[in-house]
Amino acid sequence: MEVSDLSIFREYEKNNRRGLELVYERYKKYVYSIAYHYSGNREDALDITQEVFMSVFKAFGSFKEQYSILPWIKKITVNKCLNFLRSRKESISLNETTEGGDELQNIISSNEDTEASIFCKDTKKALEEAISKLPDKQRIAVLLRHMKQMKYEEIAGTMKVPPGTVKTLIHNGRAAIKDNLMKQGIWEV
Repeated sequence: MEVSDLSIFREYEKNNRRGLELVYERYKKYVYSIAYHYSGNREDALDITQEVFMSVFKAFGSFKEQYSILPWIKKITVNKCLNFLRSRKESISLNETTEGGDELQNIISSNEDTEASIFCKDTKKALEEAISKLPDKQRIAVLLRHMKQMKYEEIAGTMKVPPGTVKTLIHNGRAAIKDNLMKQGIWEV
């Protein structure tokens, strides 16, 4: 049964808790799908979804019923996702497993091509640092294109910018990453 925004407000006025439950039931899949799209994994998407609804519930009493709830929730969701992307910093643990299934601490302690493994990790770290130094919009566009394999039109819709702007952001982001890696001697011409 689809519940209208007006009926949610009426229910909220009668019973605060029931109104918030209706908001959650109506928009939880929508919020989760956006969060998953940005985070790329279930656990982070669930955390973001929880943060979104905590913000929605705190502010719902001051929301004006003449407005639609969906754009408001979408804005909160995208902002929480962008904050998540800004704050996410990957660290390398000695217990982290490589693509081959070996733990990093075992590679370091073995004689098997340790130098190549460390160089690969150093290159990955330098690339991550170069990406993290990009302006927010460039970084998000580059990550969505190369990490999430999204098409330019999808990125444009997500970021709410024209496709041409997305192409420019990605082009400039790639150029900045290349320059950064060249300065470090990792990228050779």
